[in-house]
Amino acid sequence: MKKILVCNQKMYLTLDEARQLKSQMDFLNTSNIDLIVCPSYLNYDVFKEYDLGAQDSFYEDKGPYTGKISAYDLSLRGIKYCLVGHFETKDYDEKMVNLKLKSILKNSMTPILCVGETKIDRELRRTPEVIKKQLEIALKDVKLDDYQQLYIAYEPTYLISGKNSLSKNEIIDVINYIKKIIDYMGIKKYKLLYGGSVNSQNINSITNDNIDGFLLGLSSVSFDELKKIIECIK
Repeated sequence: MKKILVCNQKMYLTLDEARQLKSQMDFLNTSNIDLIVCPSYLNYDVFKEYDLGAQDSFYEDKGPYTGKISAYDLSLRGIKYCLVGHFETKDYDEKMVNLKLKSILKNSMTPILCVGETKIDRELRRTPEVIKKQLEIALKDVKLDDYQQLYIAYEPTYLISGKNSLSKNEIIDVINYIKKIIDYMGIKKYKLLYGGSVNSQNINSITNDNIDGFLLGLSSVSFDELKKIIECIK
């Protein structure tokens, strides 16, 4: 089975840097990997030959929303995926995540729902409680059509843009817990990803059959890192 690799480039690349990275990525062997590139809005054209994802979207199709970009407009431009609920974009409003996710599905895109606990949550052993609440709010009244599916990325918020990752067993425990919740909610078509400081140094130690793929951040904008990660997965 192919592993999914979502490259969240965040705001790391200028136009010239994006062009340089793209020219290097064109020589990567991704034959057994579903590679999804989530550039900044300004760099979509650079990576248009790849399967594209948005880093965020708004839940209304049109309107007086300064600085927002709708899932409707993204879908018209051929964007197939969209991150939703990422810690850096959700503004602590879980209900907004639900509205965005429904809009993404309505506009025939695949949502990549991000869930994860804080460091305090983990220290207080509240991870299951927090994850369950996030999933229940984000997926309230969500129904998938036969052709649709959902990606869920488990990404502990305190590990984003850091140097450390969870152990394989810690990841498997939470991934299996997420699977139980999603199955109970009656959602059939979904993929489970892991994010949180995934890099070439730890990718081998955390790769397992329970995970369908990975959500990359900083490591996705370094060609050497990305190449090593793909080689490890292959």
